[in-house]
Amino acid sequence: MLQRVHIQILDNPTEGVLFDDNTTEISGTNKILTEELSNEMNYFYPSVVYVEYVDLFMDGEEEFDDIKELLHLGALNTPVVLINGVLKVHGGIPASVIRREVDKLLAEGLIH
Repeated sequence: MLQRVHIQILDNPTEGVLFDDNTTEISGTNKILTEELSNEMNYFYPSVVYVEYVDLFMDGEEEFDDIKELLHLGALNTPVVLINGVLKVHGGIPASVIRREVDKLLAEGLIH
């Protein structure tokens, strides 16, 4: 049975942002890149790949405490890309690398 590949983009959208009194909303570049990645994945893998953006520090995500600790220690950089719960990339959202990883999973038939 074919199940979906779950890609999670873990991000801290306030990282490196300076706030002033007029700031009402942050529109993060990584969130936009995640939307573009989602569109690309839907084009190449319709109904197979699900892409999710996760704001690590605003969504109350305790599930990723280990990732937060590694970020705090400087061992990882945001955004962090997980594919089926496995850390694959950090510091960017390279669509070509992510597509290769998805292709490997589909070829191996190891989809969770």
